[in-house]
Amino acid sequence: MNIGIIVAAGNGERTKLAYPKQFYQILGKSLLRIALEKYEYSKIDKIIVVANKDFINETKEECYGINKVYDIIEGGESRQESVFNALKYIYDNLGLITIVSIHDAARPFVSTKKINEGLETAKKYGSAILALPEKNSLSQVNDNVINKILDRNEIYIHQTPQTFDFQKLYKAYTNFENELKSFTDDASIYHKAGNFVRIVEGEEYNIKITTEFDLKFANWLIEEGKINV
Repeated sequence: MNIGIIVAAGNGERTKLAYPKQFYQILGKSLLRIALEKYEYSKIDKIIVVANKDFINETKEECYGINKVYDIIEGGESRQESVFNALKYIYDNLGLITIVSIHDAARPFVSTKKINEGLETAKKYGSAILALPEKNSLSQVNDNVINKILDRNEIYIHQTPQTFDFQKLYKAYTNFENELKSFTDDASIYHKAGNFVRIVEGEEYNIKITTEFDLKFANWLIEEGKINV
């Protein structure tokens, strides 16, 4: 069985909205709803939605009619704690899970094709994260002074979904349970546990909506017909 985890537990303060960004609407659909629909039409069997504990009812409304949603659970203080809540819930309540695909509601424009590609790659290699090669020049800096110029050909920008062998990811999270806030994504935890992380080419429009600018850019993408929702 393949399980999708949609992380929608944040406050979205940097967007300067009066409510969490996952409820921001584009063409009458919230970011959360758009992401859910992508997973509804994917090869995922069931979906667990991790919600902001103060917006459980609002999250339930957005999940209406999404048949693959199995349950909605409360998130933690950080993204990684929210994911761990979901992993523990899956471990305790569901049967044999082969693959888990973790995605941020703040990335609503991912394609179902890439969700499925991540699943197939993770089944073969044990992991698959969407990522794009860096195009800019990069440097390592301390106190506004460059210490080292990095080779951009070796740098990839992580996206979600990030897809893994469930048992290996659960074990990795368990091993680093007391350090979760020090990690930035699931791949970093999986890799720290000594596991191999496979890259799948990401998508330019699979943007993470974090700031006011991102909201404006998301609307522009829709208006220009770059993506459909």
